[in-house]
Amino acid sequence: MSLHHTLRTWWHQRRAAPPVRVMPLLAERSLRAVFQPIVELQSGGIVAHEALARAPATLPDLTVERMLQASQEEHCLKNFELACIDLALEHWADSGARGQLFVNLSAVTLVLLHSSDLGGLLLERMRKHAVSARRVGLDVTDYGLLPDLGLLVAALKPLRAAGLMVALDDFKPSDRGMQAWAKLLPNVVKLAPRWTHNLAAEPQQAKTVESMVRLTRKHDSLLVAKAVESEETLRAVTQLGVHWAQGYFLGSPDSTPCRQLNRRASLVLGGVASEAQALATSTAQS
Repeated sequence: MSLHHTLRTWWHQRRAAPPVRVMPLLAERSLRAVFQPIVELQSGGIVAHEALARAPATLPDLTVERMLQASQEEHCLKNFELACIDLALEHWADSGARGQLFVNLSAVTLVLLHSSDLGGLLLERMRKHAVSARRVGLDVTDYGLLPDLGLLVAALKPLRAAGLMVALDDFKPSDRGMQAWAKLLPNVVKLAPRWTHNLAAEPQQAKTVESMVRLTRKHDSLLVAKAVESEETLRAVTQLGVHWAQGYFLGSPDSTPCRQLNRRASLVLGGVASEAQALATSTAQS
């Protein structure tokens, strides 16, 4: 069989493949929850995890991005997001993990829940699984798409009153991003991966992140670097004073929450701390 024929057959099979359907996955409760560790860079301790949704093992190529897109096409985004949170809370409670659990919820869904008097659903799910609201962080996504951020402020108010931490996910230091920060006053700001990649080699990018560190300290909030995937990046974010970080170099998402930082990341953080101590000693003596 020729290569051309093989590729043509593959293409036709691909085009004929049925579209992704999210509603059956929700009905079958076949989604999976995994947890990625979030590390406090100064101490090297694992202080939190982010819960992430995964497709069933029978659909290994189905990404969460595709499931989100399909849920929008099927007009069930709210149900999909709530199902992911419910699953994460259930497995988190069963694991006995310590620290904070961050779950993702879009700004649109938050506003919809609040406007339809269903804002208490999240707190009900936490009570159902015996997870204290004070141990939960809400990664708010797609807030830049809302024309009226005041609606999001109102939706978050009862959740904050119950003790939830609010995080701006995939934050970009743009005009819209800074407007959202000023309006929502988040507890946590999670930098978009674009601001972490190549950080060690981009002086201007490093200056922007450093200014973000100062801003979070001024507002008594925390800055998190996402997508930390190399030793160089981990060194850079630590030296710049970023508070927390997550990424494959620190730990991959897993069905079991991580209890201890891996050796390679521990060695990097230990080396940065030793260099800082040596510099401080040298400065004090001069």
